[in-house]
Amino acid sequence: MSKAPAPRPERVLFVHAHPDDETLSSGGTIATLLELGAEVTVLTATRGERGEMLTETLAPLFGDGPRVAAHRETEIAAALAALGGPAHLWLGSGGARPTDLPERRYSDSGMQWGPDGRAIAADDAPADSLTAADLGEVVDDIRAAIRSTGADAVVSYADDGGYGHPDHVRVHHAARHAARAEEVPFSMIVPADSAEVDLTVDVLPVRAKVRAAVEQYRSQVTVDPADPSDPQRLTWVMPHGVRQEAPAVEAFRHDADPVPPAPQTFAELTRPGKVTAVVVAAVAGLVVGALGTVTHQQRLGGVPVGMVLTTLIVLGLVVGLRLLYRSRAMVAAAGIAIIVATQVLVSVGGGSSPLVLANVAGYVWTFAPAVIAAFTLAWPDLSGLRARAAAASAGAGSSASTPAAAPASSSDPSDTAASGAPGRRE
Repeated sequence: MSKAPAPRPERVLFVHAHPDDETLSSGGTIATLLELGAEVTVLTATRGERGEMLTETLAPLFGDGPRVAAHRETEIAAALAALGGPAHLWLGSGGARPTDLPERRYSDSGMQWGPDGRAIAADDAPADSLTAADLGEVVDDIRAAIRSTGADAVVSYADDGGYGHPDHVRVHHAARHAARAEEVPFSMIVPADSAEVDLTVDVLPVRAKVRAAVEQYRSQVTVDPADPSDPQRLTWVMPHGVRQEAPAVEAFRHDADPVPPAPQTFAELTRPGKVTAVVVAAVAGLVVGALGTVTHQQRLGGVPVGMVLTTLIVLGLVVGLRLLYRSRAMVAAAGIAIIVATQVLVSVGGGSSPLVLANVAGYVWTFAPAVIAAFTLAWPDLSGLRARAAAASAGAGSSASTPAAAPASSSDPSDTAASGAPGRRE
């Protein structure tokens, strides 16, 4: 017996600027996706050659780009293993470089703090830095990564790079262009309290993995010891002394223009839309009236199929309009149009018209549409009562919600890595 093939796991490509960015801003989501069976790839643009070396042992490496890069390569390998082992690519290298181009490295562009407390470009960005590279080349490399991984979605920073770092901003623009060119959905990491959040991921269940991953970046952050009274709490200190806390949820905004919801009822239509809806209902009524007038006398083996079918069609039209659009105006337009079509055809045929005879089918067709429309117009609209009942039920449910739902709403994203709080230097 043959079996249907199992669906292919979702494939997600996270594009980040430096080692540690993937963990500090989206590590919980990466670990969660991996636990759910998704195929996750982390694409890192630079090796963070200009990052600080915080520990006394590593301090001698600071300023020595190649040695810093080699050390941070070991840190990201250990961090990704702690998150669950996503695949990893370096921008410009195998899998993230068009096959007809020689491989290259993009180096850390560096940054400095601006007068507003946000990161700005450094004055001494090297010639091989990410920001000095042609944007089209960076886009092509990310497109190559999308194709090589078969990514279904691409995730990176918002347009400000989180806190202004020029490498983050460059990665945002390049990843967004690449995703659009490859026709793959693109999502941006945003603070959980942002007004533009489209998706949140509860990352508390994978907190232990995220802690283990953050602890690998000893050159970049100092992780606070676990609090036995609150084991889910995870905080770390950035190079300039700013303490940040891992959020309970990680939030994302999809790269799509907001689409207003389609109108569901007649009342939600625009004024031209209402006029059009009434006209369409009237035209439908005219068609039904004309066909019914011509066919209501039809019999099949003595059974008045014409009378039954035409009555059911009228019933379906007017009741359907009322249920779907909650509109008496459309019902009235259709009902009047049916009657008008019948009367016009009868008048054209004259007093001896064979279309509507003085028999049961004729009387039913003459009066049934008007009776059905009248009853349909008369019944009360209970949608308001249903809405109020639903609101009351929702209010009661929220007041009785369990504490388990609290962490996602009580987290303070202003202190998270994704929020871009000052104190970060790659």
